[in-house]
Amino acid sequence: MNAERWISAFLLLSGLILLVAIIPSQVEEVDYGRIGPGTLPRAIAIIMIIAAAIQLISSREKIQFVPLVILRSIVFFSLIISCVYLMSLAGFEYIAPLLALGVMLLIGERRWYWLIAGCLVIPIGSWLIVEQALNRVLP
Repeated sequence: MNAERWISAFLLLSGLILLVAIIPSQVEEVDYGRIGPGTLPRAIAIIMIIAAAIQLISSREKIQFVPLVILRSIVFFSLIISCVYLMSLAGFEYIAPLLALGVMLLIGERRWYWLIAGCLVIPIGSWLIVEQALNRVLP
């Protein structure tokens, strides 16, 4: 079994755990609104399970590990984990712009107007819509 199949099996198992255990225990059910809070996470978990199953049964070729890609993945993962932790300390409105800027710089975006839009306009707009308009709490 090559690495691609191992990764597909891991993603399939992760999607099943999300769908069966994590989402039901972490999403609160409400009786108002057109779409419940668990609808989108369940749909994404189902898509993840289907895509991983298709990849698992159809993968035939070996993948190559490129050290630079692995290093960038580790840096990206570390950025996400550290920003999620910092959000629990300082809040979404202060850390989300830093996370957005870090992600954009990691993927190679260098145009200043996209950097400003991505690290200021989108996180602040998300905060305004979710916390102010919808009265929902962000981390």
